[in-house]
Amino acid sequence: MMAAASACIQDGSLLVNGKTLLTRVPFNVKVSPVESAAAFFFGATSSIPSSFLLGFFRKLACEIPMETQMHLLEVKEKSALCDGYSLPLFTEKTFYVLLLPVLEGSFRATLQGARSNELQICVESGDANVQTTNVSEVVFMNSGDNPFKLIKDSIKILENHMGTFKHIDNKKVPGHLDWFGWCTWDAFYKDVNPQGIKEGLERFKEGGCPLRFLIIDDGWQETYNDFQKEGEPFVEGSQVHKFHKRKLWIKICICLAWFTWLLGRAASVLRNYEEIQPKD
Repeated sequence: MMAAASACIQDGSLLVNGKTLLTRVPFNVKVSPVESAAAFFFGATSSIPSSFLLGFFRKLACEIPMETQMHLLEVKEKSALCDGYSLPLFTEKTFYVLLLPVLEGSFRATLQGARSNELQICVESGDANVQTTNVSEVVFMNSGDNPFKLIKDSIKILENHMGTFKHIDNKKVPGHLDWFGWCTWDAFYKDVNPQGIKEGLERFKEGGCPLRFLIIDDGWQETYNDFQKEGEPFVEGSQVHKFHKRKLWIKICICLAWFTWLLGRAASVLRNYEEIQPKD
């Protein structure tokens, strides 16, 4: 890791280790150091609740999707090598900058890009009636020359600073991590479907590698009825449950739209009932 990481906003630009990371940074964006660590927090105020502009990338910010929970940047800088007898040779030195949205009070944050290559922070509570126009430690920023060590060290810094969670090094490792399992994301991305999962499970079994657990993952947080394509019937969860009846005997962790769909259906039903008030 870099021993002397530094960040500041100068003449409307965010500088990290002397390199320009963002331009046209608004005056309402602030950078504050993390105590006893060479890392920083972004804070900002805004007249529009839950919407904050960080600044502009020179390019590609428009490709940052909504709900981005971590952004790792590769920064190259030229350095001169000289032996004292010949002209200096310039080589590129690489370091990395981590932007990590975090929780602040009742609010969560994510990053997102806009067409004009501006980088934005979206801050929300999950309740339309609970909003804010002021955040002070909503995006964590750190830098280093090893991306893997950078991420690990950054999580440990946040662990000490926030005191709300523990790094995996300080947790008891659950036994199921020693099991052989399969996550559908790499195989299907957003096109995960029951038939494809069934075929994948059968191939594992035929290959002599039966699974102990399965993670069905479409990769996105906000998904509503994602499996119900236009003009097609809804995919019933019982189709996945049939895997168990066929003695595949795997433990399933479902983290996609079926659960969201069920919640949506339940919410639509509950709207027909009056709110129940507790009695003294």
